Amino acid sequence: MKNKILKSLQEVSLKIFPEFTGKFQVTKPQDSIHGDWSSNLALIMAKQMKKNPRELAIEIISSLGDLDYSEKIEVAGAGFINIYLKEDIFFSQIKNYALGNFKGLLVEEKPRKILLEYVSSNPTGPIHVGHGRSAAFGSALANLLKVAGNKVTQEYYVNDRGLQAKTLGLSVFIRMQELTNKKVSLPEGCYAGEYVKVLALKAQKHFKNKYVLKNSDNLFFKTINEWFDYIDSNFDNFLELSNYVIRLQTDEIKKDLKVFKVEFDNWFNESSLYEKDLIRTTISNLKNDEIEKKDGALWFKSTNYGDEKDRVLIRDNEEPTYFASDIAYHENKFNRNYDEIINIWGADHHGYIPRVKASIESLGLDSKKLKTLLIQFVSLKEKGHKVQMSTRSGEFVELSKLIDEVGIDSARYYFLARKTEQALEFDIDLAKKTNKDNHVYYIQYAHARICSIKKELKKRKINFDLKSSLEKLNLLKENEKEIISLVNGYPEILKQCYKNNELHPLCFYLRDLSSKFHSFYNAEKIISDDKDYSDAKIALSTAIQEIINNGLNILGVDCPEAM
Repeated sequence: MKNKILKSLQEVSLKIFPEFTGKFQVTKPQDSIHGDWSSNLALIMAKQMKKNPRELAIEIISSLGDLDYSEKIEVAGAGFINIYLKEDIFFSQIKNYALGNFKGLLVEEKPRKILLEYVSSNPTGPIHVGHGRSAAFGSALANLLKVAGNKVTQEYYVNDRGLQAKTLGLSVFIRMQELTNKKVSLPEGCYAGEYVKVLALKAQKHFKNKYVLKNSDNLFFKTINEWFDYIDSNFDNFLELSNYVIRLQTDEIKKDLKVFKVEFDNWFNESSLYEKDLIRTTISNLKNDEIEKKDGALWFKSTNYGDEKDRVLIRDNEEPTYFASDIAYHENKFNRNYDEIINIWGADHHGYIPRVKASIESLGLDSKKLKTLLIQFVSLKEKGHKVQMSTRSGEFVELSKLIDEVGIDSARYYFLARKTEQALEFDIDLAKKTNKDNHVYYIQYAHARICSIKKELKKRKINFDLKSSLEKLNLLKENEKEIISLVNGYPEILKQCYKNNELHPLCFYLRDLSSKFHSFYNAEKIISDDKDYSDAKIALSTAIQEIINNGLNILGVDCPEAM
């Protein structure tokens, strides 16, 4: 309907003023008393034409004539054009929703093949609440992209090699010595969480005494490098232990994410880039004049593309940098022939974007295919106090622990109910409430209430036919039609979310719709002696139920039938 109105107004604007180049809007009024749709066309045109906007609005309405979808068109305020739909048009969408028909609600004209990479936290510790926000957003965005008809591949990039992976192996190794009553030190920079002790128990059982100090020596090395030097001199193939614990921790991450309703199509290991020698190959594919040897290292001239400084690819010890791995990974992504590649990164990666884009352009690839969305940090608040998080020190809150506290649905909803560009303070006490203060609870309660209405009909043996009841919607009162105006706005919310790659407007919409329904439910009995009026109210309730179900499915939140 919005597109129809836009087209009608655009045609009239050019008829009245062929030189018109302004951009005008067609929006849903906050109050249905101002029509079903409203436009600021006259105000925008008036600036270019230097005319009175109200007088121009009257001229526009006169030029529109009789529209097949409009009951009446009025001028409001300084020159807004308010459009009231004909009754059959007004009720047409709600009929589809009530029947569970959401086909065509959100359609991508040219469906794309999209690679969506998100979370990708180092497998050196459990998934914590900061990763949880990315997990909730990425999986919900994938749902939204699929609704529009796109083919989406969800991918997790596993950093399973390098210093961090080796450091986890060392941390586990030291804890393994403690299991045999050796006195050892855990130097600064090692991972200190309780999960490391769990990994040590598993590794000890798997390797038996292979990685246990043979002597009764007590070791108190102060640095990680001292430990590595000792291990390299006394143990063969220490990498075997590091790889083993990385696999264990990756499996734990998979389990935690699956519980959180996040499942990836691909788990891409960084180590595979080395096994296939893709890093060296990728570096050779960069423009020759943008690679230089300096101070014993190999550099990429990313400043040629606006980066703040050039970047090292190969260190002076011949070890590739993380950046070199990332270039190879992104070239691999492009080689898989996706129409669009989306990275969801933490806000601390903001400065990383220019160098990655520079490398893509140097490779001769289309950097416009790559889109990077940033997610701000999460802090936890419980009983008025903030909870600090740090993977290396072990002072962090695991996502699984948050789920145990507030539930999957509250966790997902509140991760999604704020703009990703804004930092999120997650209030644990609020997320645990079972009243209207907790928005997701209130939304789910609206759905459950409507289900209870249907159960009550069966209990009373009252016959209800949905299709015939939908023809009685005109019996609804004016204040009830306000809810229908909100219901009719659902497609615009989905389109807004899709256009901007965001989910929080959908959260707010479902909250507002549920609030309206609860007011409607509490105002008077839904099931009454007036059979036709009662049928109309139940038909409206059914449409609301289906929308809540549809919206929560996109968010990855359950729709309980009883609460």
